[in-house]
Amino acid sequence: MAQTELTPKKPSTKRFARLLAPFKRIAPLTSGWKGAFIALVAAAGCIYLVQAYHLIGSRGALDYVTGTAISLLAIVLIAGIAAGLLHWAKRMPSRYVWLALVSFCLLFISFIGPMQLMFIITLSVIAAVSLLGALIARWMNGAYREAKKFSKVTASVLAVFTFGFVVAGGYWLLDNGNADLVKPFRLQALKPVERYKTTMANPTEPGPYKVKTLTYGSANSYRKQFNAEGSLVTKPVDGSAFVAKWSSLRTNTFGFGPEAMPLNGLVWYPDGAGSFPIVVAVHGNHLATEYSDPGYEYLGRLLASRGYIFVSIDENFLNTSPYDDLFIINVLEKENPARGWLILEHLKAWKKWNATMGNPFYGKADLSRVALIGHSRGGEAISVAAAYNKLQAYPEDGNIKFDYNFGIRSVISLAGTDGYYKPTGKPTVLNDLNYLALQGSHDMDVISFDGASQYSRIGFSDGDYFKAAVYIYGANHGQFNTVWGRYDGAGLGNRLYNTAQLIPQEDQLQAAKVLVSSFLDSTLKGKREYRAVFQDLGYARDWLPDTMFIGDYMDSHTKVISSFDEDIDLNTTTLVGGRLSGEHLTEWKEGKVEMKYATVQYSAVRLGWDREAKPGVPAYRVSLPDGGVGIGTQTNSSIVFSMADKDDKKESADAKDALVDLTVRAVDANGNIAALPLSSVASLLPMFESNIVKWPFSWSLPTKEPVFQNFTFRLADFQKANPKFQPERLSEISFIFDKTEKGMVLIRDIGIRSESAANDSQTGSAY
Repeated sequence: MAQTELTPKKPSTKRFARLLAPFKRIAPLTSGWKGAFIALVAAAGCIYLVQAYHLIGSRGALDYVTGTAISLLAIVLIAGIAAGLLHWAKRMPSRYVWLALVSFCLLFISFIGPMQLMFIITLSVIAAVSLLGALIARWMNGAYREAKKFSKVTASVLAVFTFGFVVAGGYWLLDNGNADLVKPFRLQALKPVERYKTTMANPTEPGPYKVKTLTYGSANSYRKQFNAEGSLVTKPVDGSAFVAKWSSLRTNTFGFGPEAMPLNGLVWYPDGAGSFPIVVAVHGNHLATEYSDPGYEYLGRLLASRGYIFVSIDENFLNTSPYDDLFIINVLEKENPARGWLILEHLKAWKKWNATMGNPFYGKADLSRVALIGHSRGGEAISVAAAYNKLQAYPEDGNIKFDYNFGIRSVISLAGTDGYYKPTGKPTVLNDLNYLALQGSHDMDVISFDGASQYSRIGFSDGDYFKAAVYIYGANHGQFNTVWGRYDGAGLGNRLYNTAQLIPQEDQLQAAKVLVSSFLDSTLKGKREYRAVFQDLGYARDWLPDTMFIGDYMDSHTKVISSFDEDIDLNTTTLVGGRLSGEHLTEWKEGKVEMKYATVQYSAVRLGWDREAKPGVPAYRVSLPDGGVGIGTQTNSSIVFSMADKDDKKESADAKDALVDLTVRAVDANGNIAALPLSSVASLLPMFESNIVKWPFSWSLPTKEPVFQNFTFRLADFQKANPKFQPERLSEISFIFDKTEKGMVLIRDIGIRSESAANDSQTGSAY
């Protein structure tokens, strides 16, 4: 009877024995190793228990035991899996393990992109190709002829699945991604044409001048075009103090060392009597032997026809050169100071030519009206150049004297970097010049809006200056340069990105031409009407491409009440004597703004509200000092501020009813209240979502970041809302969150724009 009862259990016992078979093959520990094992368990266990007590012991005995046990179990399982893999790997041929490791390194550097995705792609290729190759080889060698049916079926299914995976993976890599760009907040749709009547001419129309071209270069130039017949000759300059680790291979490639950097440039200029403003453009980091400087010809020809001398300078010898840098073993370092310094050395050559009779540019270059345009690292180099321009010596070495002092009035950053170089360890701060930063939402290189950081570090003390920033949906990094194009990476790594979502290059070039030309006409030629384009992009609605934009703006006529950069007190304003207060808010804090990839250097106040969860009307108030703000608050002065939507739960494809609205309220010293909805000036746009990496790996890079948008409320409009309101006695500005049930916003740069600035503009609204 007993024997009969035990019989059914034999198969399960055998199956269990088979499961344990791999572990039985593990050799038992010798006495020495056994002692080491016991000692290590005891020591590590005691240390772990003590550390666990420090971390969670204060929660009580039950939480301590539970947390310690769960953590220990997880660690044991992870370590067991790792140990099992290492034990299993011993059964693999050393030649294959060697090849797999080599392949991992080769594939990893071939698919440069988001780190997590690089691991996934690399391991997937190794696993899939190895498995498929093994199955095919076994089939060709007849290994499955005598195999059991189950083995044949299993091998066939596995082969089909693996082959399908390889085909699907190959298609995914070759595909450009999902082209479904939803643009519910297009500039042309949000800005009705009847509101933006203007007499301004299209800034992208060719001007009256015939365009001429010329090159110049040093005798040691590595490119023949800079020494062609008719080219101007420049002397090389010693830049050895501005770079480090210049390899002998780099010297062999370019024909010179850092002590003899050439001054090479491509020039487009007007055929006419001068003098003309001079615009110097500098490229960023790209492959050194794929020359970047011709990629701005589209700007050169346009601006030359409109009365500018445009120079695209050559700094390719400072760029990435895998061969010369031995890939990553001997990379050129600290070259960013050289990028900025070389710009000023080019301007020295222009100063000499401008004063030399017989030179083609004699008397033609107006060095009191200079603009710098920089792309990528060039966008940071122009800020460095503008800073060096006013210094007497190199910040890193006082023995290197500077004597430049050119009339640099304007700098333009195209997808510029920030923070690669900090003079004496400090961020570059610029004062009393005009600044414009352009950034694409689909930038796959400078992923966060780095130019906004430099924007925050532009200060005004006197004169008539402004700064602006424009965020362009669907624009990438490379399409600002016709040589770089739609791909922001190098080689196969580009196949990881969703390039199908980019706007066409001609659209991105058009946006650059509109904004650059308008900015230069306003800041170098005194055509102040074009300043309205940056105060409200609606004035450029007929010129800009059909996509979405977010713009920010501030000028030197603005008295800042609160920038939120001053201290840690939530209740004080930047302007001494002012007070800040809030009520019924779910969140109220000041801090550095978090972008896609970094926390930037500038601060904002973060305000959240939920009227259902927290009763009462949420509000945030700015009380002005008793003595006012130091400038007159007249009827045609304006309240200005920059705001960004921070509700990351909202999708950009939502309908317009998802837009945040609120009430902006002004109060005078007599208690008279005037209020206007935010939407009466402009819609607060949500964070634009950009799936830079192809589906299903969009998660591997952040897709949204807060971008600030400027708003301007005329005090005259408040007086229209309440005739009793007295603008000259303004005492309080409030943000009342009464129109949207729930949300979160960032606010910075609250201020008053004076009467003179208001008269310069065609509009009181901002976009």
